[in-house]
Amino acid sequence: MNSKSRNNRGTLGAGSHSGPPRVLVTGATAGIGEELALQLAQAGVPVLALGRSVQRLQALKARNPLIDTVVCDLADVASLTNQAVQWVKDFPDLACVINNAGVQDNVRMDEDGYGPAQVRLEVDINLVAPVLLTQTLLSHLKSKPQATVVNITSGLAFVPKRTAAVYSATKAGLHLFSEGLRVQLQGSAVRVIEAVMPIVDTAMTQGRGTGKISAAQAASEVIAGINKGRPVIWVGKARAVPVLQRLAPSVLAGIMQRS
Repeated sequence: MNSKSRNNRGTLGAGSHSGPPRVLVTGATAGIGEELALQLAQAGVPVLALGRSVQRLQALKARNPLIDTVVCDLADVASLTNQAVQWVKDFPDLACVINNAGVQDNVRMDEDGYGPAQVRLEVDINLVAPVLLTQTLLSHLKSKPQATVVNITSGLAFVPKRTAAVYSATKAGLHLFSEGLRVQLQGSAVRVIEAVMPIVDTAMTQGRGTGKISAAQAASEVIAGINKGRPVIWVGKARAVPVLQRLAPSVLAGIMQRS
């Protein structure tokens, strides 16, 4: 981790004299989130890792003393605000939030067994939780000399997948939330970054798709993009999305349907 990113545009490592600011990572016990937590901590950045599994959080914390953990079920959106207020009290050095957690049901809308509970879970975890979490922490982040909100989205935010209509919609919503929040916070100390993912080799994508990148590579590119101050980080093959969307949208749609 570069503690003095060029022009001080990034915030990871651009903290006070007491050390780099703390980064909150949701969905930190597996996949991209786990890699983000570990790579940040290995670079000397303190991390607040959120997850549902006590055992996985304990195992993560044991791997690096810079990682603190909190048990949190993002699907419980009713309690999320009160929990976030407490995190600020316990970890006042918090100055970066990475909204990474996500779930996907790889099904058609009319598939047997896919009902309101599954739809609500996807929407709450993928969209409602990051919006509420960001809203609750915003006043604290604005009090910092420099702070960052990072929203992890997907190429499916731009072109939907046939068997992931709800997931695609939630990522599209998070994409537009990122853009709207960035406009609102112009001139403030808070930067808003969107990291657009290709298909990544995680438990969520097991058994489908080809050409996946590793979670470690995805996390590394996100961290590098934050430190470079990029408002949008196109990770891996997602770099092709804006080009294909403009020049060959039917090709892009075909690629997404195979993911």
